[in-house]
Amino acid sequence: MDSDTDTPSSESDHPLRPVVAAFQEQQYTYILSDGNRFVLFGDSILQQSFSQNVSFAFGAALTDIYSRRLDVLNRGLSGYNTRQALRAQPLCLPLPEKASMRFLLIMFGANDSRIQNSPGGPEQHVRIEDFTFNLRHMVQHPCVKAHGDDVHIILVTTPPIDERKCLRADQEKYPKLGQTLRRTAANTALYAQAIRDLGEELQIPVLDIHRSMLAHAGHDHLTAPLPGSMDRPTDPTLQSFLTDGLHFSGEGYRLLYGELMTLIEQNWPESMPDRLPLMLPAWDFQPTWKVDGGIQEPEWEDGGWSGPLRERGGNPPVGSEREVLVTGQFTEVLKWVKN
Repeated sequence: MDSDTDTPSSESDHPLRPVVAAFQEQQYTYILSDGNRFVLFGDSILQQSFSQNVSFAFGAALTDIYSRRLDVLNRGLSGYNTRQALRAQPLCLPLPEKASMRFLLIMFGANDSRIQNSPGGPEQHVRIEDFTFNLRHMVQHPCVKAHGDDVHIILVTTPPIDERKCLRADQEKYPKLGQTLRRTAANTALYAQAIRDLGEELQIPVLDIHRSMLAHAGHDHLTAPLPGSMDRPTDPTLQSFLTDGLHFSGEGYRLLYGELMTLIEQNWPESMPDRLPLMLPAWDFQPTWKVDGGIQEPEWEDGGWSGPLRERGGNPPVGSEREVLVTGQFTEVLKWVKN
C-alpha cells in the first residue's frame, strides 16, 4: 500500500485545485458522448485492480460487464490516506458538464489504519475520528453534489490484513524494521467498523469486504483475536485473499467483485449491466442505418462519426442547423450540430 515516492513529504495548507481547459466547440457531426461513469476512488487496492499479475482483475471485470453502458474510471491512488484523498478528490471525479457519474465507489482505510509513528516511510496514520470526518466530506463534497442526487455512492470497509504476511513484506522493503508491526488486524477492524457506522448514519450502502473475508475464514469478525492476528494460528483462507497481507490476490478481487454486484442488485437493480442501454445501437440493427429505404454506412469525420441525418420539422433554427438521428433497439440519440 505504501508508495513513498508518491506520497509528499509535506503538505500545503491549500487544497489542490483542478485546472479546467477552455471549452472549444466541436465541429464534427456526431461524437460518442463520454456517457455515464463508474468511478473507483480509493488507494492502491483499487489502483491495482486492473493488474494482470493476479488471476482475476476486479477493475477489468467491472469494465467488461459494463462495456458500452458505463465507463469505469480508475482513481485508485497508491499510498494515499483519506486526508490526502480529500484534497485530491476534485481532480479525480468528472466534471458534470463533461460526463455524468452514476456510481462512486469509495474504498480507503488501509493506509489511515497504519500504526501511528510506525517506522518505514512518511506518516500515513489518520485518527479514526478524522478518518470518519474525511469520508463524510468525500460523500458530501461539492464535486459529488454537482452531479445531482442520482449518484449511487458505495462505501467499502477497510479490508482485513494478515499480520504475518504484512511483516514479511515490510521487512523486505525496510530491512531495519525488525519485528515491528506497522499494521494490526485489531486496529484495522476499528476502521472497518467506522465505515459501517458512517454508512448507517448517512444511509449509504456499505460493501463490507472486511466481514465477508472473515466470514469465508469461518469467523464472526467480532471475537478476538481476529483471523490474521499473530495471536491466532495462520488462516489459509484469509491468506488466499491477500498477496502480501494487505493487497488483494485474484481471489480477493473476485470476492470483492461478487459482493459489489450483489450490492448493486439489491440496492439499484435498474443499474445492473443487463438493464442498462448500450451506448449507441448494435451494429447489425438495420433500421438504424436505413435512409430512404437503403442502408447508409456511418462515416468517420474529424474524430467523430456521422449517422443518418434528417431535417427537423417546422422552422429550422438560426444558423442552418440539422439534427443527427441515431435510433436503435437500445437507445435513441438526438443531437444538434452545425453544418
